[in-house]
Amino acid sequence: MARLIHCWLPMALSVSVLTGWATPSIEATGLLRDMAILLIDDRQETLRVGQRSSSGVRLLAADAQRAIIEVNGQEFELRLSQRVGGHYAEPVARSVQINSDARGQFRVAGVVKGQTVTFLVDTGATLLAMSSHQAQRLGIDYRSGEPGRVTTASGVTEAWFLTLDQVTVGDIRVDGVRAAIVQGAFPAEALLGMSFLRHVGFAEDGGVLTLLQRF
Repeated sequence: MARLIHCWLPMALSVSVLTGWATPSIEATGLLRDMAILLIDDRQETLRVGQRSSSGVRLLAADAQRAIIEVNGQEFELRLSQRVGGHYAEPVARSVQINSDARGQFRVAGVVKGQTVTFLVDTGATLLAMSSHQAQRLGIDYRSGEPGRVTTASGVTEAWFLTLDQVTVGDIRVDGVRAAIVQGAFPAEALLGMSFLRHVGFAEDGGVLTLLQRF
């Protein structure tokens, strides 16, 4: 599967570490077995268990439920649904669970401009992306967007960049989602990229991907 621009963007899990040093802001944007995606003072870090970030945050353990980190000799636990350190308030959350298919990929139905779209979840794509053919079927005036180019498996292709008013997946609704409309028939399936996923936490466990929107 071709990827668009590879980039991880922030989602909504955070910990404020209170030490004598400058206090870093740490957000867990993705939790997987033995790996965590952290946003540390607005800088993305992908850590495997035992690795230490450039800012000194070490990942001690991780699975789909939590990550254990060490900062300045102190251990903290991060979960998708709670804030650790500082002020804590139980969040109100909406979630969607997606089962993997026979190829280990995650597909989910969504709604764009009042019409159903099947998305392929792609955490390697910076933006939600779809082909110009599909955008036309949805009635998206993509040529009113900003022209540009994207790199795909087939090479550099013409594209238009715009903001979709609203994208809904299950009970999760995100307003103002940046999207790339790629000239032609690629991608064959619309990609649910990080311009949507940045607004949710996500974790994969046993072939089930959970998306969690916090308010």
